[in-house]
Amino acid sequence: MVTAKKVGVAVAASLCVIGAGTSAWAATTSTKLSNGTLYSTVENGRSVSGNSSLFYSSVKYTKTGGGTITAAFAMDAGTMYTSSGYSIPNGATKSYSFGGKPVPSSCRATGGLVVSGQGTFWTPSLNPC
Repeated sequence: MVTAKKVGVAVAASLCVIGAGTSAWAATTSTKLSNGTLYSTVENGRSVSGNSSLFYSSVKYTKTGGGTITAAFAMDAGTMYTSSGYSIPNGATKSYSFGGKPVPSSCRATGGLVVSGQGTFWTPSLNPC
């Protein structure tokens, strides 16, 4: 049984413009955990593929302490999307991109890390609309 833990410490959020003459945005947030930092990024599809009914997202974990964990990345956007499992040793950074997914009606997407034997850890939600 996996226990969900909501961790709501926002360390960073950003809005950026990419490239000269190109108007694109991506929002990023992060959560500081006891043995690393979990990051989540979302971007509306209008700036990636020209399709505003999709959003693109990724989750990254930088492990800075403790032993090796087995974990999967998650994105909760009304529908739960998960990656396969990864072994993440101390000092490693792993990430996963979820590709184009339908924009949720709630305009909320939350990145997570599902750690075997420890539960699920979440970043603050972002707006992919």
